Amino acid sequence: MTGVWISGIIIVKILVIRIFAGSMLIPAKLKEWLKQRLSRVHPLPPPEPPLELVDRYRQYKRLLGANNAILSILADLQDKINKEFLFDMSYVRSAIAQIETEAQVLVSTLVAMSHGRYAALETALQKVLEKIHQEVAEPEIKPGPLILPLQEVREGWFFGGKAENLGELLRLGLPVPPGFAISAYAQKLFFEQAGLEELLQESVAGAELKGFKDFSEASLAIRERILSSPLPAEFAQLLKRSLEDLGADRVAVRSSALQEDGYFSFAGQFETILNVPVILVEQRYKEVLASQFTPRALYYCQTKGFSYQELAMGVVVMKMVEAKAAGVLYTADPATGDPAVLVNAVCGLGSLAVGGQVEPDIYRVEQGRVVSKHVGAKERMHLPAPEGGITEAVPPPELGGVCLTEPQILELASLGCQVEQAFGQPQDIEWALDATGTLYLLQARPLRLRPPAKVEGPPPIIKGAKVLLQQGVIASRGVAAGKVHILQDERLQDVPPGAVLVTKRALPEYGMVADRVAAVVCEVGSVTSHLATVLREAGVPAIFAAKGATQALPPEVEVTVDAIYGNIYEGRQEELLQVKPQRSPHQSRAVRVLESLLKHITPLHLLDPRADNFRPECCTTLHDITRFAHEKAMTEMFHLPEVPQESLARRLVSDIPLEVYLIDLGGGLRPEALNRLEVHPEDIVSRPMAAYWRGVTAVGWKGPKPVDLKGLMSVFLGTGAGQNIQHRLEEKNYAIIAADYMNLAKRLGFHFATIESFLGGPDDSYISLTFYGGGAALARRARRVRFLAKVLEHVDFRVELKEDSLTARVDGYELPVLEEKLEILGRLMMVSKQLDMVMFSDTVVDYYYREFLKEGYNLRL
Repeated sequence: MTGVWISGIIIVKILVIRIFAGSMLIPAKLKEWLKQRLSRVHPLPPPEPPLELVDRYRQYKRLLGANNAILSILADLQDKINKEFLFDMSYVRSAIAQIETEAQVLVSTLVAMSHGRYAALETALQKVLEKIHQEVAEPEIKPGPLILPLQEVREGWFFGGKAENLGELLRLGLPVPPGFAISAYAQKLFFEQAGLEELLQESVAGAELKGFKDFSEASLAIRERILSSPLPAEFAQLLKRSLEDLGADRVAVRSSALQEDGYFSFAGQFETILNVPVILVEQRYKEVLASQFTPRALYYCQTKGFSYQELAMGVVVMKMVEAKAAGVLYTADPATGDPAVLVNAVCGLGSLAVGGQVEPDIYRVEQGRVVSKHVGAKERMHLPAPEGGITEAVPPPELGGVCLTEPQILELASLGCQVEQAFGQPQDIEWALDATGTLYLLQARPLRLRPPAKVEGPPPIIKGAKVLLQQGVIASRGVAAGKVHILQDERLQDVPPGAVLVTKRALPEYGMVADRVAAVVCEVGSVTSHLATVLREAGVPAIFAAKGATQALPPEVEVTVDAIYGNIYEGRQEELLQVKPQRSPHQSRAVRVLESLLKHITPLHLLDPRADNFRPECCTTLHDITRFAHEKAMTEMFHLPEVPQESLARRLVSDIPLEVYLIDLGGGLRPEALNRLEVHPEDIVSRPMAAYWRGVTAVGWKGPKPVDLKGLMSVFLGTGAGQNIQHRLEEKNYAIIAADYMNLAKRLGFHFATIESFLGGPDDSYISLTFYGGGAALARRARRVRFLAKVLEHVDFRVELKEDSLTARVDGYELPVLEEKLEILGRLMMVSKQLDMVMFSDTVVDYYYREFLKEGYNLRL
């Protein structure tokens, strides 16, 4: 028979050759039919997957990319603050612009994925961005009084820091020379009238912001325009009346820029002109304004993160004190921060003291006593010149000794302490003593303390101490000690105060206990995760990716977590705990602005997706918005559109008698398989699908143990009269796959399951399962679900049960671990496909659970 069959094939081939060679007569229609039949060598490839599916997947990937970008920038911002990196306002503005761009992508993508269901998140984002913009915005100088007496000047009225501080001292009854202040709004009017705004923008924008010489040309043009332009008539008249009311022959004209004498001292950057005749005040006022635009001042502003618009100048005009002695006092030791009053004094005017041009007398006062005196050489002194300005002279012999008597020193120290108490921090104060022995305070600003000498940091390893764990990444810097508490079953309510919380994952909801734990150690997680951000915000030391921590750290044992070098020690290591992170006082405006910005960015209030506040209206920070969008995006991806018909998919052919059809969104199958309607398991390169299918094939197709009569009857009763049982058993399974994604809608018998997995970045990857139904009675179906729950919880899924339905999810693990869990899930789905039929009692649930684990995630059915 075989020979006859082969001979038949040969004959057919000869006939075909003769037909198409034209050597054999045959009807045309038959010839055409044969040609068509014989030409169908390969089936046509299936059409591309539906555009809606592809778009949904791309949106999901876009959202995850934006989420990761935001968290990465956020982690970098926190590092800049916590580790004291150098940065400027250009970096802050650039980072905020990137965050805003990514946040817009994040929110708009979620709104598109949900078909507008989360449109309220756009409103929440807008509110947060408005707050952020206010923090980085340049101040708008609003109309207000042009001139006020010093005692009436208050904070926020655009008179500048120096005038505001002097006004406060006068209201406290402290000795300040009489005077008045000119507001920055007066400068604004002057510049607008003189056409200076455009010149400033062009000149400063064109200057190189990295060196003095690049500012010189711009500075010269600006200063010439200021000095040559007249003041607005109304302002000039008001200035004249104010000088008449002051009644002084000579005055001091002092700078009071909006940012001056606040957190940033601007000491020596702007002009102060002493002993000015009344007739020259208008010109000297313009000279003080022009001092904003010296190359030195412009460079200082740039390095401190200010734009020229933010440094609009107020000016103080005060009665000139013809000083017998003058100088500076500090209400704390600037080198150590110790409580002491240091007084520097020179003869005559204080300009030589603040300029550091002569050796001053130095007095130190502690606890109301003068504890040391150093008498300077004082070869020169400044005196008021008769025509105005300053003249230099040699101190007369009678002034060759100390500048101040001990009672004057103590009185000055007492005044300094009153100022410090009024402002709540150490002060840098200029003072003067007139010929009558009266002391005056000329200005006060916060004292810039030198950071204390840094305590030597902890050594990499404490000698003699037992190291329990020595790996991981620093998620939040610091050192802390406490008893180990290993989190079980996500029971955060059981975490005791002061514990070192040890977890397998780094889930965002763990942030709910950040305010009561000493430290956190996670076996997985990255520094850009939501939890890491929360812990840095709370200042809780944390080590992530500490593999084996739940085994290496015994419960209830006290440990010391060194989240500087990444070591965990047995017991309390006092050597480490005494080391406190030293943070030097920040001189940069960029740091101050960033600290304010982070209040609107990093706090996370939406920790639990099940809580009532997990909705767009409750998102008050950028971190809230990213957390909400990330969680809901996974939900939206889970609710895919209706699965297309099998004509749009490729049939998976395997030894498993399952009708599975694959829809490849890109990268899920080998390229050579894309031209076939049927593919094989070895063609699958989708990472999650391949892992799941390994579990399926490891178990193979197995039926349950024989069903007892009662179980068999429950199948028919449970399915309902008139149902087409054969149809239910033959329903097809569809899997939407990509290189890193799988969504498998699986029907086996009478139950339904949806398995979804994304294996991308470490903070985005997850596996989720929805399972419900069955062919047996409800009690038996519920027992099967309990069996599934016990297994899934054993492998770290979070599970929720409701009668015969189950939802489960696992995330926060590295990709190889998640692949192992997918393989276990594949095994579990196969062994449990008809297990409800044999679930005749509650004891069977525990029996099958033990057997499944005992057999290496398998059942011998």
